[in-house]
Amino acid sequence: MPSHGAKFPPSGGLEGCILFIFILLNSFVSFSQTKLKDTVNINEVEVKAIKPKAEDKSLEPMQQITKIELDRNAGNTADGAVKTFSGVILKDYGGVGGIKTVMVRSLGANHTGVFVDGVQFSDVASGQVDLGKISTDNTDNVTLTIGQSSTFCQPARFYASANVISIQSTKPLFDSLKCHYKIGYKTGSFGMINPSFSLQNKIGKHSFSDISGNFVKANGEYNYKVQDITLKRTNSDIQSLNINARFVSEYKDSSKLSMKLYFYNSERGLPGAVIMYNPYSSQRLWNNDFFSNLQYQNNPKKRLQLLSNFKYSNNYLRYLDPAYLNTKGKLDNHYRQHEYYVSQAASMKVFDSLHVSLATDFFINSLDANLPNYARPTRYSWLTALAMQYSYKRFESNGNLLGSVVREQTKIGSAAQPRNVIKPSVMLGLKLTNKPFIKFRVMYKDVFRMPTFNDLYYSLVGNNNLKPEDAKQLNFGFTGYSHLGFIEYLSFKVDGFYNRVTDKIVAIPTKNLFVWSMTNIGKVDCRGTELQFQFQTKPLAKIRYSFLCNYSYQEAMDVTDRKSSTYNQQIPYIPFETFSTNISANFKQVTLTYSSLFNGFRYVLGENSYDNMLHGWWASDLTMLYDYKIKKNTLRFKAEVNNIFDKQYEVIKNFPMPDRSFFVTLSLMY
Repeated sequence: MPSHGAKFPPSGGLEGCILFIFILLNSFVSFSQTKLKDTVNINEVEVKAIKPKAEDKSLEPMQQITKIELDRNAGNTADGAVKTFSGVILKDYGGVGGIKTVMVRSLGANHTGVFVDGVQFSDVASGQVDLGKISTDNTDNVTLTIGQSSTFCQPARFYASANVISIQSTKPLFDSLKCHYKIGYKTGSFGMINPSFSLQNKIGKHSFSDISGNFVKANGEYNYKVQDITLKRTNSDIQSLNINARFVSEYKDSSKLSMKLYFYNSERGLPGAVIMYNPYSSQRLWNNDFFSNLQYQNNPKKRLQLLSNFKYSNNYLRYLDPAYLNTKGKLDNHYRQHEYYVSQAASMKVFDSLHVSLATDFFINSLDANLPNYARPTRYSWLTALAMQYSYKRFESNGNLLGSVVREQTKIGSAAQPRNVIKPSVMLGLKLTNKPFIKFRVMYKDVFRMPTFNDLYYSLVGNNNLKPEDAKQLNFGFTGYSHLGFIEYLSFKVDGFYNRVTDKIVAIPTKNLFVWSMTNIGKVDCRGTELQFQFQTKPLAKIRYSFLCNYSYQEAMDVTDRKSSTYNQQIPYIPFETFSTNISANFKQVTLTYSSLFNGFRYVLGENSYDNMLHGWWASDLTMLYDYKIKKNTLRFKAEVNNIFDKQYEVIKNFPMPDRSFFVTLSLMY
């Protein structure tokens, strides 16, 4: 247990929350005092019910944010969509262009796979995906799954990650219209300009195209305080262009062929750590990413389902540090990644209660760099997943075996050892009651993470003898949903979890403090509890309210060496407690949303001393959304106030986060 008390937010934050709730309740009272129509003579009664959400009855722990909720919340990138999920820790270096990665339930960012429309974003060099690069402007939903989805007929890659973030694009409904479009413009703090567009066209009877894009330019400058001195954050500018295109064709037998193209180009400054009042940084980062994916899926209603994928990706990264002290007077590194990927999945309904699935993926990853004597590695990976799903009355189960075969070769030096691994996974569920719906669920999953190319081959640091990281996940809990009086829909989830990571890859000094090496010495025990609760009311005096609350408590203890000073201490940057809430009120075309996120105290080093403690923080956002109909068009106005109480806080030590900021978005949809 931690030796220090959690730092709860100052009274200003709580007063703001109480004030906002009071305003909502007061508005409800005032509306409720208006005279209601006579309800004695009723001609007919229409009974409506909300369809249960997939995450509220799922066998695996799952959280989802829908398009409606994405539109209401602040921000328009994937990091903003997932940061309030239970168990998620967002590592944010601050600013519009700051790199943003996630850890789920104390497992490193490398253990979380990120998929868009079933296609994985892969970075074999670092193993981490910057969620700030993924726009949610044209997104239908964002889902976080612990373990893996119980959806059948999916690529083997879905089984290979401890956690999966899945982003699904919107599917157009044309009806009598053959074209939909959306143009938008966002501006505000940090000198931001952010135009965007989306164009969906019906091509023929059963085909359509979907092209979307957005451009972001911002100087990224904001004020922050070091004690009583106000400084300005610099070198945090960004300029980026993101283009997405989909072409989908459906055939008479309901089979579907789709192609997806993704392009991202950016240049950004990397703001450095603020040490001894010195905010200077001159590092720059360039990205140029592209991938294309071709997918075929037969009629999903057939007894035998087929899913085929073919993908090619090409990612370029340049890192420049003009102040680096070497013979050249700078550090200018270039990296280029290639991936060739093919996947075939098939599932069959043996009978109504039993489904079996087989998926096999083969992919080739290569990395080239301008580093002296760089290994130039190529990795060949073959994944095969055999899965089975069985349900009978109140009982359901889902299990799989994932076989992984990995081979590597290098042009310079020795390659990493070959790996042949089989890992199991099983999920069990028992429906306890129907009204209210309550299910008990248990999940166990064993996964491994291959070392990244940086772990294995980076100059002076890489170690080609590294073993894969092994992670065992255990989850047990309850999920349920119901309705109660004026509450149209309510749901809850209670989960306890335990993760054990062995052969954890960590960096340690070797000959001196300037020469480090990667090695397998880490062991971490992660245990915790997650609580989730949400409800939505029926219209009360024409106002509909919704409320969402997530709470997590987790301990991630270093159990590597009993003689070490860090033994049984919380690992760096894992807060013991996180809490998020979202309150929304909708009246006709206007929606007001208040959201807040609390991160408890955590430590920046393995020794849990007060000097190494980073205090907890509480940040709140407020958004207002207004839709105005103009014939068949919709004019949308969105206003955002982020960090409304102007809190000074850090997610990463010495990397101050932005102060209060304002944004306005105007968009026209047809």
